[in-house]
Amino acid sequence: MSKRDQLGRGSSFGGSSGRSARRNAIDTTINSGVGTADLTDLPVPAISDNPDNPRNHLRNLESTVESVREVGVILPIVVGTVDAYVRSRPDRADDLAPHTQYVVIDGHRRLEAARQVGLATIPVRVDDARLSTDEKLLESAFIANYHREDMTDLEEAHALKQLVDYYGGSQTKACKRLSMSASTLSSKLSLLKLSPELQKDLMTGVRKAEHVRNLSKLSPQAQKDKADERAEASMRRSRKRHEPAPEDFHGVKSNGSVTGDASGQSQSNPGRPDAPRESVPEPRGSAREDSQQGQLALKKFPYHDGMEAGHLILFKMPSEERDKLYEILLSDRERRAANSG
Repeated sequence: MSKRDQLGRGSSFGGSSGRSARRNAIDTTINSGVGTADLTDLPVPAISDNPDNPRNHLRNLESTVESVREVGVILPIVVGTVDAYVRSRPDRADDLAPHTQYVVIDGHRRLEAARQVGLATIPVRVDDARLSTDEKLLESAFIANYHREDMTDLEEAHALKQLVDYYGGSQTKACKRLSMSASTLSSKLSLLKLSPELQKDLMTGVRKAEHVRNLSKLSPQAQKDKADERAEASMRRSRKRHEPAPEDFHGVKSNGSVTGDASGQSQSNPGRPDAPRESVPEPRGSAREDSQQGQLALKKFPYHDGMEAGHLILFKMPSEERDKLYEILLSDRERRAANSG
């Protein structure tokens, strides 16, 4: 089910809107269940090499083999069923390895490295739509792949890379089709250039994506050091946010008179019965100060930074209100994609 279908449409947007043929094809691909299979493990011998893949892609595998030996296969490979492959390419049936049920679509090098290391199984996603020879359906399959709900940040980055490759390496075309800024795309793709150790930490949830983005130009050790530094800074900010506030009551001495005692009751100077009574300062939780703080927060909201704004919304906004915001944003993106398509 697509993100849009999960959230539904609000009545304020009407019952229907102009939709491009591409958008309809993407929804069909997502909703059909093809290309959106859950992550699973398959026996390595059950997967055939792809006859359409040039063998020179399997050269210089030493670093890939070493990575698989040390941390295993981090990113799932993408495969299709042999039946789907033969259905679209009947003349290539004899080129598949005998007694196999699947053919690799993406991840040829990881599959070969798994064979050389001797792994019994390998993580996969089955996506028959990616075997299509129809260009429009193939494009829809790539975009649907990015819109899957159950992907990790690293899988999302890989899906974006596949879409960029489909467009001949043009990040501009990918950004236009997804209504995504170039800086956001670059930030997401940077995860693919992390060290194998950090990629594994990201896949297993040991690290958060915001702590390891945009580190591709650093050495593996420098990447780890910077990620640790960001994580520690994040923890410090979190602890500071949850520190108890100081006491609300503050007695003020003015003209020989104390405005309040420990119980919060005002006291006048016994020697000056006619002295005016001093008022106790408003507690920090007062309506007036809350209003001032709210105005200040609005001024400081990071409208210029979508990533930071998103984190603030996730942290501060109730889930039911976030759903309303998601619906508005998704409708806007769909409208802009339809207009640009």
